[in-house]
Amino acid sequence: RRLQDEVGILRGGNADAAQQAAELSRARADADSLRQQVGELSAAGSGMGHQVAELGEQNKQLADQVRVLQSEKQAAQREADSARQQVAAAEQKAAQVANLKSALQTQLGRLSRDAGALRSSQAQIKDHCRLKVADIVANFAPLQEKLLGLVEEHKELNVRYVEVFEDRKKLHNLVLELKGNIRVFARCRPMKEHEKKDEPKGERTISPDPQDDTKLGVYNEVDARRKWFDFDKTFLHGEGQAQVFEEVKPLATSVLDGYNVCIFAYGQTGTGKTYTMEGPPEDPGLNTRCLKELFAIKRARAGTCDTFVSISVTEIYNETVRDLLDSNKNKKSDVRIEKDGTVGVSNLVEREVATVEDVQTAMGEASANRSVACTDMNEHSSRSHCIVTVKTIVEQKDPRCKYVGKLHLVDLAGSENTNRSGAKGKQMTEAQNINKSLAALGDVMMSLQGKSEHIPYRNSKLTMMLKDSLGGDAKTLMIVQIGPAQTSVVETLSSLTFASRARVVELGKAKKNMVKG
Repeated sequence: RRLQDEVGILRGGNADAAQQAAELSRARADADSLRQQVGELSAAGSGMGHQVAELGEQNKQLADQVRVLQSEKQAAQREADSARQQVAAAEQKAAQVANLKSALQTQLGRLSRDAGALRSSQAQIKDHCRLKVADIVANFAPLQEKLLGLVEEHKELNVRYVEVFEDRKKLHNLVLELKGNIRVFARCRPMKEHEKKDEPKGERTISPDPQDDTKLGVYNEVDARRKWFDFDKTFLHGEGQAQVFEEVKPLATSVLDGYNVCIFAYGQTGTGKTYTMEGPPEDPGLNTRCLKELFAIKRARAGTCDTFVSISVTEIYNETVRDLLDSNKNKKSDVRIEKDGTVGVSNLVEREVATVEDVQTAMGEASANRSVACTDMNEHSSRSHCIVTVKTIVEQKDPRCKYVGKLHLVDLAGSENTNRSGAKGKQMTEAQNINKSLAALGDVMMSLQGKSEHIPYRNSKLTMMLKDSLGGDAKTLMIVQIGPAQTSVVETLSSLTFASRARVVELGKAKKNMVKG
């Protein structure tokens, strides 16, 4: 029985063991399931890590965007504050404008009422004046007729004055021609912009006489006086090259009738002498215009005369004579006075010209060879005297005779105040020689004016060159060039005084150089 009990116990233990084995099997199955779930969770955890990293990056970007938006928000707030301030200022201005408008409307109403009252008063005054005038006209009709007669008489006297004035000028010119006086024209260049600031208040330095184109006045601010000068013609209103030539033309063209003619420009440096004589290509000066007119007359007389024209161009530089139509600067030329008293230049090129183009070519060569320099008073200051000599031979066919004429066109170097021009070294030597030769010209003028027995032509090359024009039977015209500025008034007065002395010099009646047969 005990054995049965033990067998029973063993069987019970086996049953428990089987049950435990079944439970162990289920536990293993659960463990496998759990391991599978752990693997799945591990795989899911790895994917979630990537998502977390991506979310972290997105979060960083969103944080940057938030900071930018906050900065923009602050800027917008500042702009809004500024706009509110501007709006407040605009509202304040609008209020001020409204107040001003109200005040102006009030004032306008008052002015309108005053204007109405003035119009009414004006109408009354007009009516009163109309009645008074009508009464005066009715009572003084004879006086009105006499007044109208005086007006007509005044007009006739003005016309007569102009006629008498023109007659006086013609007679004056005739007297000068008989005496052989040097004619003098005065020409003033336009004022430069930098000169205007130094002009005296209420006074022009150079002023014309509105009734007489032969007079000009010069105002000196130092002594507050205006000095007047008389010449044969003045050009003070910016007259062009053509207008100047029209006055010169009769004198210049008389060279074809066998006269010796000299036209020279004189004045302070920078006053426009070279402009008057040479001029720019688009608006040439007297040199080209005179020769152009000679060619026109030559063509007009072609059926009755044979005309030959030649030119030479010389300069006197530092008392040395140069031939400007010869590029060889080492060639030596000199002024000589012939036994018959005429003047010539040795080794000088005389070029025959037949057209204006020939003249322009020659003038271009001469201008390129001329001595110029820059000074404080003139950017392109001529440092020499330039003489264009035109020789003409006119052979008349019936009756047979020959007219020989000579025309000097002289561009004098400017008189120069070396303290103002800033000349130094070489330019100082040039200025000294220029002033010396011009002083010699002044001495010759003084001697001619005083009718001295000895005229000092040999004191300079310039006066020797001009001997047969100043002391012979020539017709001579001086164009004195002046500046309009107060800063040059001393030099201007000096030039005009010299020209006035030259104007009274009597050279004797000009004579034709004619050979018959």
